[in-house]
Amino acid sequence: MSRRKVLFFISSLTQGGAERQMVELMRGLDPARFETRLALCHRTDHLGYTLPGGEPYSIDATFGPTPGSFARLVRIVREVRPDIIHSYMGYENLFARLAARYTGIGRAVSSVRCTRMPRRDVFYERATHGMIDALICNSVGIRDELHARAGIPLADIDVIENGVDHDRFRPVDAAARAAIRAEWKLEGRCALLVPGRLSEQKNQLAIVRALSSMKRAGALPPGLVVVFAGRGSPPLFGEYIRRVADRADLGDALRFVGIVKPIERLIAAADGVLLPSHYEGLPNAVIESMSCATPTIVSPAANTDALNEDGVTGLVCAGTEPEAVEAAIRRFVALSPDERARMGERAYAAATERFAVQRMVARTVEVYARVLGDPGLAAP
Repeated sequence: MSRRKVLFFISSLTQGGAERQMVELMRGLDPARFETRLALCHRTDHLGYTLPGGEPYSIDATFGPTPGSFARLVRIVREVRPDIIHSYMGYENLFARLAARYTGIGRAVSSVRCTRMPRRDVFYERATHGMIDALICNSVGIRDELHARAGIPLADIDVIENGVDHDRFRPVDAAARAAIRAEWKLEGRCALLVPGRLSEQKNQLAIVRALSSMKRAGALPPGLVVVFAGRGSPPLFGEYIRRVADRADLGDALRFVGIVKPIERLIAAADGVLLPSHYEGLPNAVIESMSCATPTIVSPAANTDALNEDGVTGLVCAGTEPEAVEAAIRRFVALSPDERARMGERAYAAATERFAVQRMVARTVEVYARVLGDPGLAAP
C-alpha cells in the first residue's frame, strides 16, 4: 500500500497547545502509512522537536497573509501533492481551503482550537465551510461555538480531545521530586505553577490581584509561591503583568521564570497548577498536569470539558474574577499535603486512558480514512 501524504499547515512552532498537539500527531502517525510535511507561516520555533519529513517549508507570512504568501503555499501544495492538507486555526484554515480548491490537490481537513474566535475567523469558517472535507476541534465548547456563531451543523464537526505523551508527562518518585524542588528552591513551600504565555486570555492579572488582596488582608501564607512559567504574548502584556506585580510588592510569593524546558519536571514537582483562564479550548496545561499526578485549580472556562472534578481531582474557581481566584487559592493552601497528593492520584487515574496520544492519533486517522474513502487506512 502506498503511503498517504499529509501536508500540515500552521502559523509557527511557538510555545502553544495547538502547536504541540500538531507535532504529537505528526510524530504519532505510522510512517509505513503516512508521509508528512510541514508548512509554516514563519519559522519561529520554541518547541525544538525533531520532526518527520525534513525541514519545514515557510510561506514567509510573519506579519499576516498576503497574495505573495498564498502563492507560496500554492507552490508548496503543487510540489508536495498531498492527499490531505491539515491546517490549524485562523487564516491558515482559509489559505489551506483556497489552495486545495485552486489547485485541485488534496482533501482539506481543518482544526479549530480555541473558543471566543475573532469575528474574522468566524466569517472565514462560515464562508468557506463548503470547501472542506472535515472540521476537527478538541473541545465540546469549541464545537458548540462553531455551531452557534458560524452556523456549522454539529454533525459536521469531529471532537477529538488532546493527547498527552505519558512517557514525558508522568509522576516522579519522591527522590526526583525533592531534587527538582531543590533545583527551583521550592523546599518547604506550597508551589503553584502557572504554565503558559502571559496573556489576557490566561488571566495572570487576576492571580496577581488575588495575591495582593491576600497580602493586604494579612492572609498571604509565608510558604506560598506562585511561579509564572511562560513568555509575554504579546511581550508588552508580559511587561505590564510584571509592573503590576512589582507595585504589589509580593516578594518571593510570585516568581517570573520565563519559558521552561522541559516543563514536565516542574509540573510534576509542583503542589498544584493554576489556570484561571477567561477562555480555553481543551487546555493542555490541565491534562498534562493530571498526567503528572499534579492537581489543578481551574476556572469554569478552562473546564468546559469537565476535566476537573471540584474537590476530587482538583479545584474549580467560582469564576475568573480576582476574588474567585483568591478563594480557590485559599482553599488549596488549606489542604494538607496528603489531601493534595490524593487529588493528584485521582487526576492521574482519570487522565491515563482519556488523554493518551495514541487515542488522539487513532481518532484523527479515522477522519483521514473517512475523507479519503479508504477504511483500511484506519485498520489496527
